[in-house]
Amino acid sequence: MNNIPSPRNMKRIIKYVFLMGYFIVCSSPALASDKWQELWVRLKHATYIQMGSGKTVIYDFFDPNCIYCAKAFQLERPFVDKGQLTVRYVPVGFLTDSSFGKAAAILQAQNPQEAMKHNYMELLRTGHAAISSVTATEATHSALRQNERIFISTGATTLPELVYRLPDGQVEAFRGELSKAQLDLLTSGHRLDN
Repeated sequence: MNNIPSPRNMKRIIKYVFLMGYFIVCSSPALASDKWQELWVRLKHATYIQMGSGKTVIYDFFDPNCIYCAKAFQLERPFVDKGQLTVRYVPVGFLTDSSFGKAAAILQAQNPQEAMKHNYMELLRTGHAAISSVTATEATHSALRQNERIFISTGATTLPELVYRLPDGQVEAFRGELSKAQLDLLTSGHRLDN
């Protein structure tokens, strides 16, 4: 199996690393609060797939090929089903060569929620994403690139990336795998520690 990135992906990786370095250098605790508030406003204009209607709202960045994103999806489901959590799944597509086309397929599906659910249930069951890549429409391509820019602006280097707002209005992020105990805390209005 060839693990060498294609020239196209290498270009994207270099761009991503450069932007990540920029945001790490430019992020300081003094600026963090304002930056996160600005991010929350930007997230409202992201293209996302919403599930649930709970009072706690999180934005969950995901890649269709990300097993950790699938695990987060599975963990969040009971909280969504109980009405405790609103999850706005923000698709990005950069982990593998097929990620962008799969993210496009989910967004362009007749029922994006079901497409996403089916994709992740199959990924958890078999280790392979269920959805096939498609060519993104112009609108979908633009939306996914915008989501990617927002994701990069969080300073994240891993998926899943969760952005949430506490009852006091403070915006926070959580990176990596969540636990049920952490979701219990979050839905109770408490900050999560990375």
